[in-house]
Amino acid sequence: MTEDRPPSPIDKLTFAGRLLLISTMLLFGGGFYVSFLFIGENFPSGSYPLIIVILPICITCFLYFLVGVWILRRLGVQVFTGKDSNELNK
Repeated sequence: MTEDRPPSPIDKLTFAGRLLLISTMLLFGGGFYVSFLFIGENFPSGSYPLIIVILPICITCFLYFLVGVWILRRLGVQVFTGKDSNELNK
């Protein structure tokens, strides 16, 4: 018995792409943890929106993923699967 499920964006990644995604998620988790432990103590007392703490981490992780994809493509490692992968990896 098979289950029909909608395609996931992760299904379009190769093994190298999935490793890059996992490392990006670990970087995000580590950055979030460090920012609350060490940087959060240095803020002046008061109430701050979560976006002040999380936005720099999100931008850093996004740039890390983009640079990682660019480096893998330059090395000839396929990151995406499917019929569009030939156009993406040029």
